[in-house]
Amino acid sequence: MSIEVRQVAGARERKLFLRLPWAIYTGDPNWVPPLVSSVDRTLDPQHNPFYEHAESRLYLAWRDGQPVGRIVATINRLHNERHGDKAGFWGFFESDEDPDVARALLAQAAEDLRSHGMAEMRGPFNPSINAECGLLVEGFGRPPSLMMPYNPPYYPELLEQAGHVKHKELFAYYLDQDMIAPGTEARARLERIDGLVRRRHPEVAIRTLDMSRYEQEVLALGELFNAARERNWGFVPVTRAELLHTAREMKPIIVPDCVIMAEVGSRLAGCTMGLPDIGPLLQKADGRLFPFGWFHLLFGRRRLDAMRIFGAAVHPDFRNLGIIPVLFLQFLRNTKARGFFWGELSWVAEDNLASVRTLEAAFKPRLYKRYRVYERQLA
Repeated sequence: MSIEVRQVAGARERKLFLRLPWAIYTGDPNWVPPLVSSVDRTLDPQHNPFYEHAESRLYLAWRDGQPVGRIVATINRLHNERHGDKAGFWGFFESDEDPDVARALLAQAAEDLRSHGMAEMRGPFNPSINAECGLLVEGFGRPPSLMMPYNPPYYPELLEQAGHVKHKELFAYYLDQDMIAPGTEARARLERIDGLVRRRHPEVAIRTLDMSRYEQEVLALGELFNAARERNWGFVPVTRAELLHTAREMKPIIVPDCVIMAEVGSRLAGCTMGLPDIGPLLQKADGRLFPFGWFHLLFGRRRLDAMRIFGAAVHPDFRNLGIIPVLFLQFLRNTKARGFFWGELSWVAEDNLASVRTLEAAFKPRLYKRYRVYERQLA
């Protein structure tokens, strides 16, 4: 039957858009249902400050009167201003296993972006590089970590059949406490460097997140990560409004002892942090906070043993101090004390060779998932 793709209109179609993944992933034990209310807010210009510098349009694919796929076309003006290009983005993609559905959705997104002056399209971004991004292409045997995407194994083929090619691959690493336990070669190296740095630079102070100054702390961390990652692929600074929005979203799951900060005088010099992977609790909530989802999220946190580790950020002014091993060693100690056994280190772009080599040499983590960002020219 023919496929029709049209822009989402009205509350009923928006609800169908938000609930479509349940039709795609039924029976998949590794899928983590998102909170429907959270996705709704993410895509709502009235609630998400991302849309102060961006715009999105939502589309559904229909076959025989039933929704069978979805996509969002996004223009991020802040990206294009910074990089001087005309890149449009797509994301929130879902499709049943039908190449015609995927082709129709991507063609509609392409037409949307082209009509707004874009010369190429990249994705998936949900909705930006500072949120979920990439398509899972390797590592389907485990659920996704916090704020990382997941999709059926047939998605890459659908995209490639529709003429999309690789733009960039993103790596995710597995690391557990046994791999870097006291007595291992990796741990001995970390402890040796930690001692050396502390002797050479006694001005460096290590502390954890101060929840009594939560918003100020988050704003300082945002400035640090913006400065540290300015030269990274696809970098777009997180705005003050976006930082405060994220701070409110993340506050219920923050573990202050797992946000390790380095200071030199009154300046924040570096940080490494992790957030508890609440995926198992989201699976129990099944997309809804009511009537029982809030109960699983509130009372299940103490049983979590995994984290999403966001890597380390060091301000350019302090890169010669060698504080990354100091931050990671304290992070390992604190996470173990809190009962976290393993974590996903993600993500690292494939051509960020300095970070890849540092991670692999320091911890010998296992590369266990790959994500891919695709592109297509619109001219």
